[in-house]
Amino acid sequence: MFVDIENFKSVLAVENLLIPYKRGRLSSDKKSYLPKEPITLDICWEVLRSTNAPRNIKDMLSCISELPIPEQSQFKDVVLSTFDTREQPDVIVDLGYKLAKNSGYLWKFDDTKELNAGTFLLSKPYLAKGLASDKTSFSSSDFALFEKLICLSCERVTFDKKNIFPKFIEFPYTSKVAFEDCDLIGVEKIYFSEGTSVYLKNVQHVPALFDVSQCASICIEQSDLENVSNLRFRDGASVSLKNISVLPPNLDFSHCDKVDLRKSDLAKLEHLVFKNGADVNLWGATNLPSQLDVSQCINVCLNDCDLIHQSRLNLENVSKIHLYKARNLPAHLDVSHCGYVDLGECDLSNQLHLSFKDGAKVNFYGARNLPPQLDFSCCMRVNLSDCDLSNQPQISFNEGANVILSYARNLPPHLDFSQCANVLLDKCNPDDAVCWVFKNREQLENSEMILPSDKVLFADDFSACDRDSFDALIYRKMKRGR
Repeated sequence: MFVDIENFKSVLAVENLLIPYKRGRLSSDKKSYLPKEPITLDICWEVLRSTNAPRNIKDMLSCISELPIPEQSQFKDVVLSTFDTREQPDVIVDLGYKLAKNSGYLWKFDDTKELNAGTFLLSKPYLAKGLASDKTSFSSSDFALFEKLICLSCERVTFDKKNIFPKFIEFPYTSKVAFEDCDLIGVEKIYFSEGTSVYLKNVQHVPALFDVSQCASICIEQSDLENVSNLRFRDGASVSLKNISVLPPNLDFSHCDKVDLRKSDLAKLEHLVFKNGADVNLWGATNLPSQLDVSQCINVCLNDCDLIHQSRLNLENVSKIHLYKARNLPAHLDVSHCGYVDLGECDLSNQLHLSFKDGAKVNFYGARNLPPQLDFSCCMRVNLSDCDLSNQPQISFNEGANVILSYARNLPPHLDFSQCANVLLDKCNPDDAVCWVFKNREQLENSEMILPSDKVLFADDFSACDRDSFDALIYRKMKRGR
């Protein structure tokens, strides 16, 4: 148990407090010491509330160790509290370890005796024997000799594939727990305390009672969840269930701030509803349910998903929508509220019209069958690389926009980049357009495009009063080009 230093005292003041138990009280003639008194629990708690000075802590534990072994066990909480979120030197760790071992509440790994009616306690005095006091990994450890494993005061603990586990595992104080390449067969229940971060990777036979309801963060990858009867998540949790072949049914993410179901099979989920403002990643997930509601999410990733069962996607409140390589997009996709839109490598043949939010960043890299006459005049970033622009008789860009047209084909006859901040035209066909308008020569050079001089105009060469002449000159160039 954690004991805070509430009434700080100097090393000398605590030394004086411990003198009767360490050395004995001074006799009345002040020439000798009376016999030492047995230390009490009250004095120990007072010491812990006053200091963590190594000298004082060592004296306190030494006084406890001088008691008969049967009496030492009543100081169990004192000993464990000495190491709860308190850094101690090795000499104090050794003292605490001996006291815990003598009293039967802490044993070495290779000890096969029963402990507290079959309970194995992991705490810092134990871990410090050759291991880090706040972060450690266990391997080749047979916890199955006990009925229950309780992890006390270990900040971060990792178990690997060679561990053998008991029926019940509890982490009442541990902040970070990881199981990697483990088989939890035989485990009936695992309990985590409030605020714990849990990580599982390639874990088999996750028990039916896998209680993460109080955890702040849950990340499970490539693990067997078939036996898990119910997974519940607390409000504000971050949940990641990646590459899971069978997810438990009736999962409720409506209270989670962040949900990642990347490459998992959602066949058993009848519906998916998310919290207002949630960040949701469904990249590569399969068998998406028809009742998929992302209308309250702020960031949605549906990259590489088959949306054949989605008759409609409500994106009214979505700030960022990622649909890269998504298939079977619903007709009449409305992305006009999204600040970021990624439709890269999508087939847009079902889309009759697409409009964009003012200031949006849009990506059409490699998209096919673009809807006719797309309007990018309000977008701040436009990527049309590797696109066929046959359906775009003209394209307008926003002032200050960044435009990428690398490998674009069948460009419109007139392209005006004079209002753009940056433009990249690498590997485009210079003969597609008969008139290319740039802000200045520097912008043309940065575009990585070589163009015939008779097809290029620079807006900076024209004053505001020459604008009509400028437009007329563009018209004449286009007419000659035809």
